[in-house]
Amino acid sequence: MKISKIIKYLEYVAPADKSTERDNVGLLIKGKDNIRRVMVCLDITKDAAEYAVSCKADLIITHHPFIYDPLYRIDNDELITVIRNKSAVISLHTNYDAARLNDVLAQKCFLRETKHIFFEDGISLGRAGITDTTDFNKYIDKIKKSLGVDTVKVTGNIPDKVSAVAVGTGSSGSFSEDIKELDVDVFVTGEIKYDIIKSIAGTGPAVVELGHYESEEIFVDDLSALLAGKFPSLDIFPYKKRISAYF
Repeated sequence: MKISKIIKYLEYVAPADKSTERDNVGLLIKGKDNIRRVMVCLDITKDAAEYAVSCKADLIITHHPFIYDPLYRIDNDELITVIRNKSAVISLHTNYDAARLNDVLAQKCFLRETKHIFFEDGISLGRAGITDTTDFNKYIDKIKKSLGVDTVKVTGNIPDKVSAVAVGTGSSGSFSEDIKELDVDVFVTGEIKYDIIKSIAGTGPAVVELGHYESEEIFVDDLSALLAGKFPSLDIFPYKKRISAYF
């Protein structure tokens, strides 16, 4: 299959103009024109690059941009491995967050009647909604099971009951002023800085940190399913490997 056909579909799913100004999305490395094997991952780490070689990936689709800052030299082992393998690389970052990923996280957190929150450059990077009224501890257990995480970090004002929740993948905890204004019981995110935690203590919701990777690895399953449904002739290789753990 021509890579142009895949790019056209991805542009439909997550338009590039829905990314923030600081982002770098789209085709970042030109590789093979004919695509049969596609690997989907969050980042191209050393292990991920080696997996791409082992599964003979013609195309790697990442969530986090593989190339973000300007390149002044090519001395990155992962980049060299990908180039030698002649793999094309496409990154879908804030455009996928805006188009799908926060909605997927909202579903995983059992939200309905969601609205868009956390705007940057006119792009919404979060969702808020309602859920069936539940004891706080039971709600935490539900989302841990739903997202496949064993532990979460909770700070802030812990409510007895949960009925309104906001979510934001990755580092959406950086929207400190918006968090203060949220009329919700719980805010579920990937990570949040200590200074922001201090600033909202006493006034904001309980903050549940899943871990940056843990909040976004749903990208791999979601995009893999979309590609498999749209292009049955492609071999899809989802790659997930958490790079940190709680003990």
